[in-house]
Amino acid sequence: MTQVGHALTGTAVAVMCLPRNISPRYKFIHFTAFIALSLVPDYRLQNWGHDRYDISHSIFVNLIFICGIIVLLTIFKGMRRQIGGWSVVAAGALAWLSHLLLDSFYNHGKGIAIFWPVSKMRLVLPIPWLSVAHPLPPPVTLELMKILLIELVTFAPLVLLAVLLRKRGLQTHE
Repeated sequence: MTQVGHALTGTAVAVMCLPRNISPRYKFIHFTAFIALSLVPDYRLQNWGHDRYDISHSIFVNLIFICGIIVLLTIFKGMRRQIGGWSVVAAGALAWLSHLLLDSFYNHGKGIAIFWPVSKMRLVLPIPWLSVAHPLPPPVTLELMKILLIELVTFAPLVLLAVLLRKRGLQTHE
């Protein structure tokens, strides 16, 4: 998978939990943070990402990191208030964990070892039109452009739906 599907899903989650009446600067930071969170399992770090797909795509490992962040935000209450409260923290965790589900959609048939190290079971939910791109930086080919376009067409409606739901929700509550 490329970063397109993950980033669009992170953006959709960010739209849904964006606090009201915030500055353009905060909006930029908010959306950037959610996109970054949606990409955490693929970060290029030693023994992480595609170097150790079993570790970086395990629900248990990711929940340990998320819980660690929640503990820090509990200790530093000012940070939590500054980012928008517990609802934004929960949405950030959702954006992060969405990565695992999305990676199970790709047609390479291997799935992800979601329950590592407890189980070797793999989550495989392939969607036929989604293809895996080679690790970055790939050469720009027609095949890569096709994969990027298919991800854009597949996941952009999530952002549109989030914007429409958010707009409708704000109109009914005002």
